Amino acid sequence: MRPRRSHDVDAAAPSDGESPTGAQLYGVLPVLEALRAGQRQIERIVVAEGAHEARLQELLQLARARRVIVRRAPRAELQRLTAGANHQGVIALVAAAAYADAEELLDALAARVGTNAAPPLAVVLDGVEDPRNLGAVIRTAECVGAHGVFVPERRAAGLTEAAAKTAAGALEYVPVARVVNAARLVEDFKARGIWTIGTDAAAQVFYTDWDWTQPVALFLGGEGEGLRRLVRERCDALVRIPLCGRIESLNVSVAAGVILYEALRQRTLAAGAAYNAADKK
Repeated sequence: MRPRRSHDVDAAAPSDGESPTGAQLYGVLPVLEALRAGQRQIERIVVAEGAHEARLQELLQLARARRVIVRRAPRAELQRLTAGANHQGVIALVAAAAYADAEELLDALAARVGTNAAPPLAVVLDGVEDPRNLGAVIRTAECVGAHGVFVPERRAAGLTEAAAKTAAGALEYVPVARVVNAARLVEDFKARGIWTIGTDAAAQVFYTDWDWTQPVALFLGGEGEGLRRLVRERCDALVRIPLCGRIESLNVSVAAGVILYEALRQRTLAAGAAYNAADKK
């Protein structure tokens, strides 16, 4: 079975231009009005190949102005996504939750450095395309007390209904921000005193040997390809999870769980040691 992409939608859509879950809008006018109003956070717009350009001119201009990704696709794909409804060659995929502002989230993480608060712990997903993997990582991030998740704007899953469902309520507590460039994000973390740790199967350091009690951002790569080269090269360090079987890699959400719970284990032990030391004084 192929991984589901961020544009996959489960529900059949009724004739009013909106799916029952609110995960998609379709039709030129509903999508255009959503862009004009600016109230909904649109993940991306899918336009049928060969669609009439003149009719879509304002829609495409507004999408560009609002930095909404527009993707061309065969008309048969739009038919599948809308269960055969009259989509007029346009579908907009709407985020199931609001994104946090990336700069504000970075500053909030930096504000924890060197204070009595728990050191910042962030997760960056570089090109994870399956929304269920994204949702699972967000859920684990919430369970371990991580302070934020970052995802790229392009070629990556967003906060679709599938992601929200898998996150099982965690989106209410974990801020998720989108960034243009994950490699640039590495430098943004470094400038704020936060270590950047990537995962790589060829790394010399086991994930258990890294000190996760420090301010840290964990970078995880997408399905199949892992971290992109520029991101991998810019990270402060790379760690790996040992594998003893014949499969070459873990699912990204499982890898996130393994490493994040090691971070929680180390932080819990460190907090207990600090508490006991203070209690003896």
